[in-house]
Amino acid sequence: MAHKHHPKEARIRAVLLLDMNITPSTLKRWRGQLHLLAPSDAVKMREQEKLIEHMARIVADQAVRMRIMEIALQKKR
Repeated sequence: MAHKHHPKEARIRAVLLLDMNITPSTLKRWRGQLHLLAPSDAVKMREQEKLIEHMARIVADQAVRMRIMEIALQKKR
């Protein structure tokens, strides 16, 4: 069986749009070669990014509250 050689752009389009008749093993290999995430992994990554963003806001809010308390304590002295 002859091997087909697809240009990188065609492989990216095929992986993103699934518009070619490619086997699951080829799809997985191309994702690895092109450093693309599977849709489920991309969803998990977005959820983790949102969680990190939320936690960063909480930490920033706590830092502001601590600074306000420090200023208030200094004024009482």
